Amino acid sequence: MSRTLLDVQLAHLLYPLLIEVAESQGILTYTQLIERAKLRYPDDRRVANLIPVRMGRILWVIYNFAQERDLPRLTLVIVSKKYLVPGSAMEHHDIEAEQKRCYAYDWSTVDRNFDLYIADSEKAVTPIKYVKQALATQLMADHYKAHRAMYPQAIRKLRDAIIENIMNGMTVEDAFAVEAELLPLQQTVPV
Repeated sequence: MSRTLLDVQLAHLLYPLLIEVAESQGILTYTQLIERAKLRYPDDRRVANLIPVRMGRILWVIYNFAQERDLPRLTLVIVSKKYLVPGSAMEHHDIEAEQKRCYAYDWSTVDRNFDLYIADSEKAVTPIKYVKQALATQLMADHYKAHRAMYPQAIRKLRDAIIENIMNGMTVEDAFAVEAELLPLQQTVPV
């Protein structure tokens, strides 16, 4: 799964919230996690722009960390509102057993390792050239105007993430393409 610098940065912010959910032996929906993140980080524009459709890629960063270290799959405490189970990519897990592992685990022993993992992940996805917000916004708008027919209208909901990705050095085309992956297959048009 593609990952952006924004995904890694948001995973770093959401990780402590997932730990809190596990320590309380609970579950949260994607929407509840976003609401909790907005309360924890009220001045962070990246968090302010979070939407449920984006959560899969963000949580995948945390999932990969746990998987690489054979830790309980912490992301399985976040579930869909409709079915109250994690996303379909997690169907191969015994969800209930994995959630119990999360509840029983001493997460304080891995905080430093997660910080190092995030630092390495940021280096791996950090593009070299940053773009100022005004220019990124203009590049996004120009590209969208010129290629509007290529994208479903739903791509507009991902405007802020596209701008953030451009600011983080992605090409305009790549910023649109990586966010378009989040849209339902029937709505996407090849970029």
